[in-house]
Amino acid sequence: MTGTPAPAEPHRTPEIDEVFRRIGRNLLLFQHIEHLLKQLMTGARLEGTLQSMQANFDERRAKIHKQTLGQLAGQFVDDVLADAGERESPENVDEAWFSFGFTIQTDSAFVEQHTAEMKAVVDARNDLIHHFLPRWSPASEDSTRAALAYLDDQRAQALPMRDRLQRFVNSFQEAAKAHAEFMSSPEGARAIELQWLRHSRLVLLLGEVAQKTPRADGWTVLASAGHILRRQEPQELEHMLERYGHRTLKRLLQATELFDIEEEPTAGGGTRTIYRINPRFELHIQRQDPGSDSTASL
Repeated sequence: MTGTPAPAEPHRTPEIDEVFRRIGRNLLLFQHIEHLLKQLMTGARLEGTLQSMQANFDERRAKIHKQTLGQLAGQFVDDVLADAGERESPENVDEAWFSFGFTIQTDSAFVEQHTAEMKAVVDARNDLIHHFLPRWSPASEDSTRAALAYLDDQRAQALPMRDRLQRFVNSFQEAAKAHAEFMSSPEGARAIELQWLRHSRLVLLLGEVAQKTPRADGWTVLASAGHILRRQEPQELEHMLERYGHRTLKRLLQATELFDIEEEPTAGGGTRTIYRINPRFELHIQRQDPGSDSTASL
């Protein structure tokens, strides 16, 4: 496909018109791929409070809208095909923080294959945009035939990528629909409340006390833990009912479903509450450790 560069307005023939048609067809195909990537990347990460989430989403969408096809392709591999891991919530957040992520579970061989195929699509798109015209001579029948074959080969190379990304978008939309239905259900509301309680300051401090200063038998006296919390978080304890929905630390611990709770007899003939982290949830408490500088001995 070589010859004299095409004039701005070449003499119209059916063959030349067909070249123009296939150029437009391929450009729309590349644009479709770009829009599918933008759709996937916009929804791949979403985080914030109930008040800030929409603004965060709009900001992310605007940022992604400005990215090139090559930038989108690389970010898609980093954020969606490769697990980007859990995002830490910012410090000093005094309301519920939500974080959503969409990833596609696959293996390294597929990631490598997809990366190579996506690079070929990006290169093909750039070649059409920047280098096609100087190589095509409309006055030459051979050059025009070569141009038609080139454009067909280019389309054949890009179609599988378009179809793959469309399948990913379909999966994302199905998952988003299921998630929205769950979040609006009673089960979803309970799950949100449970996660908020489990990540709350008081619960994390109770878990820290149980981990760092248990008795020899592994249990912690709840009243003793309460004394520590009263020194470290007096405001949280004072407003426990309005902030957490529970009047006592015992009811708060029960609501989280993270702890084993029992009543044991005292020397005076009464009972006292003891608690410990349920072994199934030790990792949760460790990862969310509030990191206070010191914990008093029980």
